[in-house]
Amino acid sequence: MEVKHHSKKLGIMILIGFLLIVIGIISYIIINYNSDQAEVKKRMETVRDSYESFKTDVEAFNSIRDDIYTNVFTDDMYYQTLKDNDASFKELYKSYSENLDRIDKDYMKVKDKCINVLHPEADVNNKCEAIVSSYEEVVNTYISDVNNYNNLITSYNKWLSDTNSSDAKLEEIKLDRDYLDINGDREYNGRKDEDINISDEKEDNTGVVPDE
Repeated sequence: MEVKHHSKKLGIMILIGFLLIVIGIISYIIINYNSDQAEVKKRMETVRDSYESFKTDVEAFNSIRDDIYTNVFTDDMYYQTLKDNDASFKELYKSYSENLDRIDKDYMKVKDKCINVLHPEADVNNKCEAIVSSYEEVVNTYISDVNNYNNLITSYNKWLSDTNSSDAKLEEIKLDRDYLDINGDREYNGRKDEDINISDEKEDNTGVVPDE
């Protein structure tokens, strides 16, 4: 009888131990599920918040770009005009660059939450897609606009050399970025290299209006 009682007691302890293990596993799964859900919710809120600031900064970027095309790439852009306004043009491009830096920060907040990540809510996925696409376009647009301005300066400096002018050459805007192709489609969204010309007002009054 004592052996049977001991075996029964042992069986109950094993059963209790097994139940404790099962409960522990279930608790672990529930805790991790709740933690994962909280993390997913946090990621989606970050995307939503960043999208609003990103959109605002992109709107400011486009406004500055409008100013550049209104004031820099005009039909009365001659060598003398470029020389006289080089300082103010570079200030405009400085604002352009500073605004892009803010967009960089917006993008970096969500880069790991939007690239190759699928969220459970469609509106967050749409916001991610919009941010990534717009970021590629903004960066490539900026690079193109800087290159186009530097091409004007290159033309101006060449004209100084060709005419043996003693005027100081203008400095190009430094560019430390490369064109982006985030999704690997080889499209470089936003890239638009223009063949922009500039004229000597004394010799040629036609000017050239760049296509935006």
